[in-house]
Amino acid sequence: MATFNYVTKDNMGATLDHKINQGLVTNILGTPDVTLMNGGKSFTLRDIAVSGFKPHTRGKGWNTGEITDSKTVYTMTQDRDIEFSVDRQDVDETNQELSMANVSRVFIEDKVQPEVDSYRFAVMAQAANAQGNKDKTNLTVSNVYSKLKAAILPLRKYGAANIVGFVSSATLDLLERSTEFTRNITNQNVGQTSLESRVTDIDGVKLVEVQDTDRLKTSYNLAEGAKPQSNAVDINYLFVVKQAVIPVVKENAVFMFAPGEHSQGDVYLYQNRLYHDLFIRESMKDGLFVGLSADIPAKQTATEAGGA
Repeated sequence: MATFNYVTKDNMGATLDHKINQGLVTNILGTPDVTLMNGGKSFTLRDIAVSGFKPHTRGKGWNTGEITDSKTVYTMTQDRDIEFSVDRQDVDETNQELSMANVSRVFIEDKVQPEVDSYRFAVMAQAANAQGNKDKTNLTVSNVYSKLKAAILPLRKYGAANIVGFVSSATLDLLERSTEFTRNITNQNVGQTSLESRVTDIDGVKLVEVQDTDRLKTSYNLAEGAKPQSNAVDINYLFVVKQAVIPVVKENAVFMFAPGEHSQGDVYLYQNRLYHDLFIRESMKDGLFVGLSADIPAKQTATEAGGA
């Protein structure tokens, strides 16, 4: 049988997940364990808040405290799919270049990975902007280090190990050549034929370089793939407390059918559906900080079309 459902076949599922994750920059954020309500498209997180100590008055008894229990419902929006068909003879006559394995690889690498990253970065940037955790200073070699340190500062209360910084290649280049600190090149940085001068963390906060600048925008049109909006703003850097975001993948289904196993002609059929989203935890909205090239236009959102 040549029909594979990558969701139900463990060996195939592991292969697919690896292919997607190895080129997914935001994979470092992890995959939180959430339970969708009644198998639906929403899940609920509860937040408990309590009051603090009060002065004790001897002989009077205990002070009364307050407990607040609130819940937030998060609803999935990004239900995406595609279907490709390749004639049996086209596969044969191209020496298998149009095989379903190659189609799947190209689609995942060229479309799936960039779209998921783009959507996630846009959602996080918009959330940081709405919270006022933003800076649009023009970065130079004389200020980039200070600006990145200032962006990290309000997030440090969550612990440096819990923060990750996504930075553009241009920003990382400026940091590498920064005049705000001095560096010594030792034999640890120099190999027999190479020199490694990239800055990979600041005070325990890991820096992740995003080489594809098209993934670092504040708004996308998702009518077909992820295309930056004409008024999208460039993201120079984005610091995130990993516990503040909830990247969810409800379904990642891939089906392949050989000719004769369907009724759509003498073709190989490839189907891919990805149902995912990213949410900002209500109680940790202050856990993001974004550096922008300009102000985000009023009423701009992370996506303009092709969402739910």
